[in-house]
Amino acid sequence: MGMDVCGKKPGAPEGAYFRATVWWWRPLADYVCEVAPEITHKCQHWHSNDGDGLNALDSIKLADRLQTELDAGRTKSYARLYQYKQATMPKERCWVCEGTGTCKPTPLCAGPPVVIEFGAGDPNNGGVRCNVCDGSGYCEPDHYPFSVETVQKFVTFLRASGGFEIW
Repeated sequence: MGMDVCGKKPGAPEGAYFRATVWWWRPLADYVCEVAPEITHKCQHWHSNDGDGLNALDSIKLADRLQTELDAGRTKSYARLYQYKQATMPKERCWVCEGTGTCKPTPLCAGPPVVIEFGAGDPNNGGVRCNVCDGSGYCEPDHYPFSVETVQKFVTFLRASGGFEIW
């Protein structure tokens, strides 16, 4: 799934469309809301694709604010701290085997690949080693990436968009 951010009245090709997967969009949207709440509050739904967005004037104001953050090096500092937090997150209980390391048995059959049945299995009663956590019961947490480059691309989009809608 991705977030399609469409320019309302693009003045250049860069302002027509800004696409980010949900993995990239979520931290970008959180960041812009954190550094420019007085502008971003006008868009209530940064994390859904229901057409909410900002008008042309507010898009330029947001671009200016983000560029100030970039130029001052604060976005780079934010990115480093964000990446450190991501790298040091503790492992999470596996969502497939519920932390047991063993899945419910999957019936073998001819034909297409078999999908694992979710839920904890009994290792003494036909359970199979979980292939998601490799039997450990724990997985790396989901990582939502953030980069200075993505912020700069968003600034370029904002300046040329004529306002935008999130779809």
